[in-house]
Amino acid sequence: MTDAQQQPSSPGSSSQKRSLQDDSPPLKERKSRKAPHELLTDAEKKANHIASEQKRRQNIRLGFDQLIEIVPALNSGNRSEALILQKSVDHIKQLITVKNDLKDQIRDLQALLGESPYDEDSSEDDLTYSAY
Repeated sequence: MTDAQQQPSSPGSSSQKRSLQDDSPPLKERKSRKAPHELLTDAEKKANHIASEQKRRQNIRLGFDQLIEIVPALNSGNRSEALILQKSVDHIKQLITVKNDLKDQIRDLQALLGESPYDEDSSEDDLTYSAY
């Protein structure tokens, strides 16, 4: 009996690695044996493009619908995309102003009480935006 017949090889043994390597073709041969991808017809390309474009438009509509739900000034009336975007920007600026005012009040109250200011991380820095 040979050594290979007497001892079962473990998954990582060199005899098994050699047999796998010996049985597998070189890398270049494997690539050439690979079946070529079938090309799409013009009709299939057009259908894929139309489906992708419909999905993109649906995602944009969903985003605008979410803005309409979140921004109070958009609950009714004209729903043009330009108006939705402008009202959303105005709302965000207002929220930033309110946040900064509240932070100032906290600082003032802490100073009045003689407490040390609360710890702030960089995400809580005062935000200001300039008009373009």
